[in-house]
Amino acid sequence: MQKLIYTLILSVTASAISAAPVDEARKLYREGNYEQAVAILQPVVKKSPRNGNANYWYGASLLALGRTDEAITSLERAVDRNVPEAALALAKIATENYEASDARDYYDKYESMMAKARRDIPEEVAGMQSKLVLMENMLSRVEKIAVIDSIVVDADGFFKYYRLSPAAGSLVSGATVHLPDAEVAFVPQNNTEILYADADSLGNFVLMGADILDDGSIDHPRPLEGDGLNGGGNAEYPFLMADGLTLYYANDGEGSLGGYDIFLTRRGDDGYLQPQNIGMPYNSPYDDYLMAIDETTGAGWWATDRNRIPGKVTIYTFIPSDNRVNVDADDPNLISLARLSDISLTREPGRDYTLQLPEPGERTDSRAQKASSDFELPIGSATKIYHRLSDFKSAGARQAMSRAINARAEINNIEKRLNELREAYRNGDRSNSADIRNLEHRLDDARSEYVRFTNTAIAEELKN
Repeated sequence: MQKLIYTLILSVTASAISAAPVDEARKLYREGNYEQAVAILQPVVKKSPRNGNANYWYGASLLALGRTDEAITSLERAVDRNVPEAALALAKIATENYEASDARDYYDKYESMMAKARRDIPEEVAGMQSKLVLMENMLSRVEKIAVIDSIVVDADGFFKYYRLSPAAGSLVSGATVHLPDAEVAFVPQNNTEILYADADSLGNFVLMGADILDDGSIDHPRPLEGDGLNGGGNAEYPFLMADGLTLYYANDGEGSLGGYDIFLTRRGDDGYLQPQNIGMPYNSPYDDYLMAIDETTGAGWWATDRNRIPGKVTIYTFIPSDNRVNVDADDPNLISLARLSDISLTREPGRDYTLQLPEPGERTDSRAQKASSDFELPIGSATKIYHRLSDFKSAGARQAMSRAINARAEINNIEKRLNELREAYRNGDRSNSADIRNLEHRLDDARSEYVRFTNTAIAEELKN
């Protein structure tokens, strides 16, 4: 009996000792200190490989660091020790690896463990499972396309590598057309309108359209209308085909497999019609966006971060088809074609895929972004771009642009404060709701002032 009691005491003591670093690592993980959490737990899991909690938090920390292959082993050990969160993490990994069957098995294990522990399943798990159903549907109809090139570029300014002909329109930096909150905007060939994304009062991005006046200024900005177009998530990266009816854009809300997915809609009599997710291989469990198709050259592009290179995106160049043809569901290369893990598999042997494309790099038209300037202001037909106050000949234009610069600074200050208040609100502080509303009104006023002053500066300069 004394020996049994002694053994139990040692077991409890050992459990208490191992629990301390796990508790500390859990705290570090929740603070975002993943490297430290890994350092603390590595000797624990090595000494106690059957410790479920230690293996889970070790695996979760490795996963947060992008060390997925290492994480899987520890997460599988945690599943063996009935840690449901580990099964959930493995289901997510399997989904991201296009392993639908494995993901479904892990979800079943997760639900079984939660039921056994008499724990409620969080609402967000249903959303994760719906992503799996969407992925299964996409894998049943992967479009057969020919990807002729892929390049990895910096995420900032990536759109400069889309080699569009003039007939397809222009992708421009928002800053060059005095839309500083828009990363990229699209201008059709007729140069009479501009499409872009801007934040609404809730901080979500919505698709916008505006008129381009003869003097190059922007007038009458308004949200694009259509069922489901701006109804949820963030809608960004618009591209309008040369027919003036077909619109591609990206959205990260309902109906998206990953972060951003590419959607297609067409303009009807009363706005744009219900958007459709264009599926795989264009979309993935990661961010996919800015689909652009040039009917003159017969080439298309889209950007993605599916290859998980920090600060970079991959741009795929492909040849669009007039009619959709899907990969055979029994094709042994189905997953590779869906993931684009080997783009050579998408091409027919012996076929010449050479296209006559414009030279790569920054466009040399009037809206090319110039480095090291105070601002970017196209004047008149945009054959000239002013970068600093000294460029103006008109004193009235300089004064108006000076006020526009002040308005821009006010916008930046308000947005920074709004982000802080909204973050506090999301974390449970409801005392600042009135301040948020007041700042939103001030932000709208500051944006209107910015547009008004820049347009005034252009008009005054054109009088000379």
